[in-house]
Amino acid sequence: MIRKWLSFALFACSCQAFALQDTPPLEASSSHYIRDDLFIFMHTGPSRNYRILGSVEAGTPVTVLGSDSDTEYTQIKDNQDRTGWVESKFVTTTMSQSEQLPMISEQLADSQANLQQVQQENARLRQQLNDARQKVTQLTTQTEQQASEVSRLTAQVERADKDELVTWFTRGGMVAGAGILLGVFLTYLPKKRNRSKEWM
Repeated sequence: MIRKWLSFALFACSCQAFALQDTPPLEASSSHYIRDDLFIFMHTGPSRNYRILGSVEAGTPVTVLGSDSDTEYTQIKDNQDRTGWVESKFVTTTMSQSEQLPMISEQLADSQANLQQVQQENARLRQQLNDARQKVTQLTTQTEQQASEVSRLTAQVERADKDELVTWFTRGGMVAGAGILLGVFLTYLPKKRNRSKEWM
């Protein structure tokens, strides 16, 4: 049983040492946070051997004042204006979830509002498209009707022209025939005698 506990403790220490090796150095700035998955103790110096000033809750924004590369501790100033040292691996530049949530909620609300506006605009454009299609269909029907009417009137005008031409030919023929008959008739009329010839 003791061996199991010792093995577990050794494994935990090795994991912690591995995590400490992968921790990148932190630059001094106010845009740092305590990781969300834990709470840590703040010490008066860069080691666990120093007195504990108190705990820092997960997600707390802190200001990095400096770091000690030998002990992998970072000096911070928390939101309660306390200055102390914490393990560097527990300090991150990622904003805490508690602070991200209102921003994400606001972004989500803005996105939903924008989506609703886009959907309304899309519906309006679809209605305009349907109206335009109906107008095009109506105009196409009117154009076809007008084309049909133009064809009918054109055919009617052509028939009227043909009828008028036939009428003129008929009348011309009748006038010519009447002229011929009149000429023939005048040819056979008796001529009047000259009175001067009668007295002789």
